[in-house]
Amino acid sequence: MAAGDAIFPEEATILIGVADAASTSCVDVTAEVTSFSDTGGEEDVESVFGGGNIDKTKPRTQIEVSFDVILRYGDSSSVLKWDEYAMGAIATSTVDSAGDAESKVIYIEFTDGTNYYTRAYNNVKGIMFEPDMSADDMGTGSMSFKCSPTDANGNANKIVGAVAADTLTW
Repeated sequence: MAAGDAIFPEEATILIGVADAASTSCVDVTAEVTSFSDTGGEEDVESVFGGGNIDKTKPRTQIEVSFDVILRYGDSSSVLKWDEYAMGAIATSTVDSAGDAESKVIYIEFTDGTNYYTRAYNNVKGIMFEPDMSADDMGTGSMSFKCSPTDANGNANKIVGAVAADTLTW
């Protein structure tokens, strides 16, 4: 591809694994994701009342990563994958709302074979999975994860780079 060409969905690889994992230890999510979005993480700077030139910086907001997905049959670990991300571990082919979602790491890597654009999120927790199906379409759903901009030690939970996912470290 030439410089200035657009980034396309077919150039994306999405990997999800346990928190702090390198991309090489994560599982590819293939042929399921139809879109993703990333919101939040903004920093709010507020001018202090009283005519002075003092700015008050508020903490960054939480980051939310969302995916629209297609549900696919398979063994329990694949058909329940999105439910597991939101509710916790699969036990005997079931997931229930009494569980707690485990922290994950997500890598979204776009490449044309030469150039890279990678977004990575660490310590994300699945907060919601909303399955949906209309009478004339396949089963789909929306999955959302959230994380703080930094962990308890002040380390970044989001990295965006023009490099391959396997070069990023937490």
